[in-house]
Amino acid sequence: MPYENKTLAIGQLLLDAENPRHDLVSSQREALAALIENQRQKLVVLANDILEFGLSPIDRLLVIKSSRNYTVVEGNRRLAVLKILNNPALAEGTPIETPMKRLSSNATSIPAKVECAIAPARKDAEHWMENRHGGESQGAGVVPWNALATNRFSEKPGREAGAAIRFLQAVEDAYPKSQNLIDLIQAAAKKRLTSLGRLVLDQNFKDRIGMEEANGSLIFHFAASELEEFFERVIADFAADVGVSEVRNKQLRIEYLATTPEPDPKKRRPEAAPLTSEPAPKPKPKPKPKPKPPSKPPRPFKDLDLSRLDAKTQTLLREFRALKIDNTPHAAAVLMRCILELATDGYIDAKSLSRGSELHQRVKKCLGQLDPKQENQQFKPVRTGLSDGTSIYSVKTLHAFVHNKYFLADAMTLGNIAGNMEPFLQALNDDV
Repeated sequence: MPYENKTLAIGQLLLDAENPRHDLVSSQREALAALIENQRQKLVVLANDILEFGLSPIDRLLVIKSSRNYTVVEGNRRLAVLKILNNPALAEGTPIETPMKRLSSNATSIPAKVECAIAPARKDAEHWMENRHGGESQGAGVVPWNALATNRFSEKPGREAGAAIRFLQAVEDAYPKSQNLIDLIQAAAKKRLTSLGRLVLDQNFKDRIGMEEANGSLIFHFAASELEEFFERVIADFAADVGVSEVRNKQLRIEYLATTPEPDPKKRRPEAAPLTSEPAPKPKPKPKPKPKPPSKPPRPFKDLDLSRLDAKTQTLLREFRALKIDNTPHAAAVLMRCILELATDGYIDAKSLSRGSELHQRVKKCLGQLDPKQENQQFKPVRTGLSDGTSIYSVKTLHAFVHNKYFLADAMTLGNIAGNMEPFLQALNDDV
């Protein structure tokens, strides 16, 4: 359906009372106040960007006719910023009053008109709003850059960061169905590309996993199935707390690599191939007696004892153990978060400690009581989760499993989190 394009004055444009960023409001003043409360300093950042670079040539405001004026259904943040820059009094009494007044008074030119696309009705605009804000929609919506793409574009990475990007991209391409690895790759790419690159460029690292470079691409003497455990361990380390101090020189890198899983030398291929390639089929060996299947890894919280805590915490632990996590990962994630919260609250009550309003504050309080000098290595993942909100061990991750519709749980990730959380929970119980 064709949309009319029109340049409209700021005064002709109304904020949307039905903006999904805030509750329904009844006036333009309430709409602006709600948007300021929701966005706060983000509006200041946007205002500064508009004054420096102008309005984006990629995005027009999407509007619908409203009597003599037009209601903006897509672009309310930009409209709010332009209205305040043109009339700073609109921000009086708000947290952004001072910076917006300063930006307005120092501006040499403030846009008074804006390019708009006029939709016939709100329902006609909803498709484009969903594509813009509702996720990728299998490719129809906006597909954001991941951390690797962002680094390629903005950082212009040097030799070490560039080596890390090529390595992480090769791993991501080889395991497209492993959400755990993909999440770890994005976390590592945001934090420690240069440190990881030092390791990737080390010949000992290349020898350990049979990695070579050919025509700008990485090839390997092992199949992807043989290297998955190694990749998950190393990338998780750099996504958590391994940094430059652990890989600064060759000896430190040798010592670090000695702690990582080693692929089976018998499965090394004579010719290197892309990581997605499996080994060439071999002649079938003579039938041998079937070996006993390997024992499954222990179930999460299998040996956890919370008998000194309250009855509900123990009940939730029993319910968690009864779940088949492969089939019900999201139910398991919710129970895991509940167990953590009730266990910390029970410990705080037993020790008469002050209680913070946020769960991560209460976890930090308990950890400070259990390990005041921060020396106990079994609590290291919990400390990492407190200091890094992007870590899979963070309280924010558990919150996201519950509240974020785009944040999906899987059995491998939950097992990893549970295994690192268990010593902390056990210590809470034992110290009561």
